[in-house]
Amino acid sequence: MSNDSEYTKREHFVPRIYLKGFSEIKKKKFKEKSLTWAFNVRTMQQINCQVDIEDFCLEDNLYELRDEEGEFIARNAIEKAFSRIEARVGAVIEIIKTKSQNEKCLVCPNILSEDDKSILIILMTMILFRDPETINLGIKFLQKENPDMDERASRNFTLLNLLPLGIIPEWDENTVIREAVTKYSGMEVQIGIASDDVIITSDRPVIEWSPKDIELFNRPRAVAFPLTSKLVLYLFPIETDQQIGRSFFFELSDEQIRDIQTNVAVCTREWIFSRNALTEEQMERIKEGRSRPKTF
Repeated sequence: MSNDSEYTKREHFVPRIYLKGFSEIKKKKFKEKSLTWAFNVRTMQQINCQVDIEDFCLEDNLYELRDEEGEFIARNAIEKAFSRIEARVGAVIEIIKTKSQNEKCLVCPNILSEDDKSILIILMTMILFRDPETINLGIKFLQKENPDMDERASRNFTLLNLLPLGIIPEWDENTVIREAVTKYSGMEVQIGIASDDVIITSDRPVIEWSPKDIELFNRPRAVAFPLTSKLVLYLFPIETDQQIGRSFFFELSDEQIRDIQTNVAVCTREWIFSRNALTEEQMERIKEGRSRPKTF
């Protein structure tokens, strides 16, 4: 029998490789740690010191399937699938960071391959559907529609329908993530650049403006996704045969930065993260965002 220490128990629903872009690397007790500032939207308070991203946005055994005896099935299979994707995400983010600092690249219409774009889209959809709240909604829906289905079976079914990418091929093509990826495919990608570390993120960082014709999988009018403390990824709908007529990178205006900060606050579940300590002005902007109804 395998020892529990061989497995990952603390499973993060916002990838650490992503939150690392909103943190500082510092040595703490002789180990390098990724430290960030955290603001709780329930208490409207910022923690008075930097915190380790390792300790946020996680739950024990969040993605584990269980048999009728309560034993794990293929333990860490979903977690490992996410880890493989996250490794590629880290590489794509590094490409964008490097290119954004190269003046020759700033006027290019595109700097990413289609595979790179797909990885970023998969990251966004993973974050949308892999959190405890969404998983629990799926479980409750299944139990309401199927009263004879117990919580274990409902949870297993929900996990298989929401999450796997490349684990079980016959399930993979019909997952919610796969359909959401299709919704974002074919949209134009642009990256907004801030001159300072003023872009914030959260435990629910995907900002989506819904289509006018509300249907579940219509393409949104726009999507914004904080990528690092200086970069924001935008998706805009375009016709598949339309040529991109503007640069891949653009400089974010003060108004656009304020808009991102406010809309991050609107979408947050509990925690907002920032590379630098939030200013009083930024915290007021967050409070204003929390007072808005979510109309995306």
